[in-house]
Amino acid sequence: METAKDDSGVVKDLKMYRPPQNEEPNVQFEEIINRLRTSFNTPGLGGGGAALIVGGIFLLSLFIWLATGFYTVGPDQQAALRTFGEFQRFESEGLHWHYPAPIGTRNVVSVTTTRQLEVGFRSGEDGNSAPRSVPNEALMITGDENIVDVQVVVQYRISSLRDFLFSVDDPGDGDRGISSGQPDGTTLRDITETAVRQVVGARNIDDVLTTEKEQVQTDILLKMTELAGFYRTGIEIQNVLLQNVNPPQQVQAAFEDVVRAREDRETTINLAQAYEAARIPQAEGEAAKIVEEAQAFKDGRIAKAQGEADGFLAILEGYRDSPDVTRRRLYLEAMEEILPGIDKFILSSENGVLPFLPLDGSNTNLPSPATTGGGT
Repeated sequence: METAKDDSGVVKDLKMYRPPQNEEPNVQFEEIINRLRTSFNTPGLGGGGAALIVGGIFLLSLFIWLATGFYTVGPDQQAALRTFGEFQRFESEGLHWHYPAPIGTRNVVSVTTTRQLEVGFRSGEDGNSAPRSVPNEALMITGDENIVDVQVVVQYRISSLRDFLFSVDDPGDGDRGISSGQPDGTTLRDITETAVRQVVGARNIDDVLTTEKEQVQTDILLKMTELAGFYRTGIEIQNVLLQNVNPPQQVQAAFEDVVRAREDRETTINLAQAYEAARIPQAEGEAAKIVEEAQAFKDGRIAKAQGEADGFLAILEGYRDSPDVTRRRLYLEAMEEILPGIDKFILSSENGVLPFLPLDGSNTNLPSPATTGGGT
């Protein structure tokens, strides 16, 4: 190999050659060092200047890299921080800094926002188009072996960000834009389907369609809460709403007739209850009036009987004191009662005819004893 020196005194190759065979690796390393040294010692740029530029570039890159560690957490958010993949802590609202990637990782997630899952149907993307049914999710068998089409809306939020991020490995849900690793994708959809099918499968179709819809929703909510806690999804189920519950299309008209008949029955029952509510107070008032009249009659009869008894006792007492006078008095009173409106006279062997003075105090002109001529 031929060499020559340039103006700076650096030895340069004059012609190319093939690398020697079976040469030790340290020879290639030394050659690389020499080439780097040659490039830094280029004329017009001293070795110290090149090092300064490289250092400046390094410091600027380091500054930019460290600046990427700043982040903001909103009022409704929490941040989960990891270092080398290991969870460290949570951060709440405000401006924070954490090691940038690849050393540190942060997940800033909204934890107070209410999210929604649709099972059995999909709403239109623009909000105006008609919902699209998903039969493989909606169709299920009831406890009395009927087929029913159930569409459910689930409202939920994140209750534990640590479980939400790190406890469940989920493939995600492309329909709702849920990325992999978040349990509100396929995991939550499977939990919902499982709870709905268990509850609906334990009830008659009439319960699901009409009378027990509120209880069905409550049972589904309780079952979903149990399953979400069992799998440590970090999700709180807030509400379960049955959107549309319909029988199969082939028998839907017959079921609608049944529903209308049930509504008519409920209307009739309500009218009967209203009539009952109006008549019962009226009947109670009439009954109270009759009872009060009977009580007054009772009190009057008792008072009258008590007065008669007191009068009889008074007569008895007088009879004991003066039997003749009392006997004559009773006789006269009886005659007055038996012969009302008739002039009555008393024939006395001693005094002749005596006028019978009416007890009512009337001044009837009676003949004197002289005109009557006396009598016995």
